[in-house]
Amino acid sequence: MSKLHLVFGGRVKDPRGLEFVDLDNIDLVGLYASYAEAEDAWRGKAQRTVDDAEMKYVVVHLHRLLEPDAEAMPAAAPPAESAQAER
Repeated sequence: MSKLHLVFGGRVKDPRGLEFVDLDNIDLVGLYASYAEAEDAWRGKAQRTVDDAEMKYVVVHLHRLLEPDAEAMPAAAPPAESAQAER
């Protein structure tokens, strides 16, 4: 599966959060096959609204939502010495 990224933005209730206040007017910028492309699109939109603190654009890693276990790293087993020292 390609690593899809969604870029969208809109007016938020608090600039420190992600609670969008008007879902009918969300600006769907687009879907991108790479993070670099998505970041370029995000940067372009975000820079146009830099003076409006209530406007926020985000990049969503859709590939992480669609296949959450695909990028998970297996937990490393502790070295035998440190496991014995903890006992």
